[in-house]
Amino acid sequence: MLSIDEFRAVFAAAPDGFLIVRSDGTIRAANRKVEQLFGWTAAELEGKPVELLLPESMHDRHRLHRERFARSPHDRPMGAGLDLHARRKDGTDFPVEVSLSPWQAGDGELQVICSVRDVQAVRRLQNFSEGALHASEEERKRIARELHDDTAQRLATLILRVRQLASESDDRDRLALFEQVRGEIVEAADEVKRMARGLRPPEIEELGLAHAVQAHVRTLRESGALRVFADLQPIGPVLNPTAKLALYRIIQEALSNARRHSGAESATVRLYRRDGQVVAEVEDRGRGFPLATAVGGQRGLGLIGMQERATMIGARITVDSIPGEGTRVHVSVPVTAEEQNG
Repeated sequence: MLSIDEFRAVFAAAPDGFLIVRSDGTIRAANRKVEQLFGWTAAELEGKPVELLLPESMHDRHRLHRERFARSPHDRPMGAGLDLHARRKDGTDFPVEVSLSPWQAGDGELQVICSVRDVQAVRRLQNFSEGALHASEEERKRIARELHDDTAQRLATLILRVRQLASESDDRDRLALFEQVRGEIVEAADEVKRMARGLRPPEIEELGLAHAVQAHVRTLRESGALRVFADLQPIGPVLNPTAKLALYRIIQEALSNARRHSGAESATVRLYRRDGQVVAEVEDRGRGFPLATAVGGQRGLGLIGMQERATMIGARITVDSIPGEGTRVHVSVPVTAEEQNG
């Protein structure tokens, strides 16, 4: 059991910012990290309203949140899923993560312990990752458009020319050669179309996510690469284009991992809405793998890519894999009230 002096020393030296806030919203105590983050001394903050540490636009809303928390106090992150900012003494704002824990003081008053973490570096990395993913998608879109509009059209023209040459020839050997060449060009044209579809599925913008996933499943089945059982429910227009495309890529990567690494003959993909979430699941009964050793190689890169895409759209992704039993990828994307009503 820590003594009072030991507790004070731990509180002061904690690597995250800690505040103790009274029930009336005034600051009772702040540690050294808070002083570093905000530019105020602990003595200056004592007795001041905690809203002093927030942008002015948040003051009224935060008071309402404080009142609601007081009615039902429990440990929780503050503003889960929101882009929170705090304000320094010099008036500049910075992104933070805040967690709240109720605490009953010695006099019986319900107070709140707030932990504050500066996430500027994390946000910079996230923004860089999002920018890289966006650039990658734009490049995919450009290449898909060139394959469809240029390469595929040229191949189609070649098919017509070979057919015309064959119609003008009476030589059987030459006719057979023309037919062979035509068949090879047709195969190349089909492959170009498959590549263009994989790079940028047209269904996702024209018909929606479920149709795009169904088209990808159909391609896998037709290629014989993997038998895929699909249970895809229409989710409606509840995801923005970025979220739809990111979720499609996660499903695509999960199925690709199942095809290349699992050794399973089949996989199952599900898409549905539940409790304000759009949920996607990909499951196989293959060889599985120990998650702790999956950081290297193509599988590791695929898992990192899925996590980055999930983070970009505020989704939660879990990967469960047991050696000898298989792998399950579960992704849930929160749907905002605006999207649900839109």
